[in-house]
Amino acid sequence: KEESTGGTTTAGTTTVAETEGNDGDATTGGTYTAGTYTATAKGNNGDVTLEVTFDSDAIKSIEIKEHGETPGISDAPIAKIPELIIANQSLNIDAITGATNTSNAILNAVADAVNQAGGAAEALKKVEVADNAVAGEAVQKEADVIVVGAGGAGLAAAVSAAEEGASVIVIEKNPYIGGNTVRTGGGYASCDPEAIAIHEMTDGEMAEIKGLIARETDNEVVKGWQKKVAEDMEAYKAEGKTQVYDSLEYMSLQYFFRFSQAADPELLYDLVSKSKPTKEWLGELGFDWTDSPSFLLGDTWPRWFSSVSAHGGDGFISVFTDAIEERNYNVEIIKEVRAGELLTADGKVVGVKGTASDGTEYTLNANKGVILATGGFSANKEMLIEYSDGRWADISKLQTDNDPAMVGDGINMALEIGADVVDMGHLQLVPTCDPKTGDAYPFIGTGTNLYVNKEGKRFVNELSDRDTLSNAALAQTDGIFYMVCDKNNSGVGEDGTTYGGQNIQDLIDAGIVVKADTLEELAELIGVDSATFVETIEKFNEAVKTGVDPEFNRASFGGDFINPDGNPGIFEAPFYAGPRTPSAHITKGGLKVNTSAEVIGTDGNAIPGLYAAGEVTGGRTVAGLLEAMTSGRTAGKTVMGK
Repeated sequence: KEESTGGTTTAGTTTVAETEGNDGDATTGGTYTAGTYTATAKGNNGDVTLEVTFDSDAIKSIEIKEHGETPGISDAPIAKIPELIIANQSLNIDAITGATNTSNAILNAVADAVNQAGGAAEALKKVEVADNAVAGEAVQKEADVIVVGAGGAGLAAAVSAAEEGASVIVIEKNPYIGGNTVRTGGGYASCDPEAIAIHEMTDGEMAEIKGLIARETDNEVVKGWQKKVAEDMEAYKAEGKTQVYDSLEYMSLQYFFRFSQAADPELLYDLVSKSKPTKEWLGELGFDWTDSPSFLLGDTWPRWFSSVSAHGGDGFISVFTDAIEERNYNVEIIKEVRAGELLTADGKVVGVKGTASDGTEYTLNANKGVILATGGFSANKEMLIEYSDGRWADISKLQTDNDPAMVGDGINMALEIGADVVDMGHLQLVPTCDPKTGDAYPFIGTGTNLYVNKEGKRFVNELSDRDTLSNAALAQTDGIFYMVCDKNNSGVGEDGTTYGGQNIQDLIDAGIVVKADTLEELAELIGVDSATFVETIEKFNEAVKTGVDPEFNRASFGGDFINPDGNPGIFEAPFYAGPRTPSAHITKGGLKVNTSAEVIGTDGNAIPGLYAAGEVTGGRTVAGLLEAMTSGRTAGKTVMGK
């Protein structure tokens, strides 16, 4: 995933690698030996190969021949960077925000080609680039529905509304679509009792069910869930079942207690009840689901599905764009337009005003309503600090794995017209990010693998909720730990690429991952005591074999969707490890909504014409792809009166 979730990256003059060539002309890079030259540079997911054609004094064309960069995110630099290089005859080009790695790869490769052709890349890096952006004539457009944000929630809303006959305009401030969805691991939680029954219940899982039934709560709705689950378990025992149990009530119960009892039970149950129907809807649109569910980081229950063919969240975006094209839906997506104001008339939201990257003003009028799907605010340090509930000690030091566009635009626009917010201080961290960049990618293995600290010891139940995992990680020396995996659960395919699409050797060369043929060698490479490390591995492997974890009471050791048929044991070389630390991930709070995705005002009433979907909302405490897909679909249907 581009910059993984490179939330702190901002546009700036790109620095390309040092290359050798002749001195050339000090201001233009010199004359060239005419011809076409091939060059390759490292991108986010591996090599980017291009061909550059020169005449005697200019770069004439740049053609990207091969790359493995993330669809959507990489589209903008692939289209724009070569165009800007040619127009300005310069390598002094700004990287595309959020797509820095791909931008740098193109610039590095062109620099190499320049030197091959006898020019001077270093001189081209100093050539000034003219700012030719000129605001165009103001644009006015009209549609039944205006959607702000082209991530998973926004596109789900657009397609859902289009299915009901709506004309839709989607605006996106990034030069690419996908938002945080394309930066996810691609896991979707669904309550599907029949599918989950492929797994056998462990003693630890049974103990978790009993514990949740017995948890104290003052909420009568939640007590009702507990009663229903208790009745289900009596029937389960009477029938002699052995498969993993699930139900709408149990999934809701788990999530309610996992997230500090902060959820609105009505919203949470509605979300859970829509999980399977929305999954089936995505399947009808063409999403190729895995048949069986598995585990995911931060959840103790194997109810997570993913795509068979698209690693990460890419498939969730392409299923919508493909549906729009193949079904001829009346959906227009306009990129590089940032919404700044909600338009109202007689107390109803009737449109959006925005500004394009070149300064052009946009007025978008909505006949039916506006859907906000702008994501959360994990990339806005000031907002995180302002709304902090004290859950995390020093938010100012946290990096984020989010798209850099996630700065709370939708929330702030809605606040201006009287919208209410809920639970704004609830920031969730994801524990398994790169200590240098804050990104969730690149990575090795998976979040349900073994965690070892700098002392070579295991320190947490790896299936704990993300708040517990992050707190435990931050308590370790330097807030750093290592995810450890072996040949069978590393996520490295036969072609040498990881589940995230990176070449494993590139990660090793960059120092992001270490690889060893023995545990002792692995311990030395990550700088921990060998004897302690090996003892830790042996204890963990015994727990994997027996299913009993006396140290941390992990309930299950089954595989997750990266290695669904495997387990997290460290048994077979080669062995891998990579340093990880928590980053700001999901803002659980946001706009107050009801089960119909209507935004609620501070007066307690729904604001006419305004709807919201995805992480821009609050109240459910469950965000990610489950919330994006279900609430997006709901918003699209509701705005059309369905």
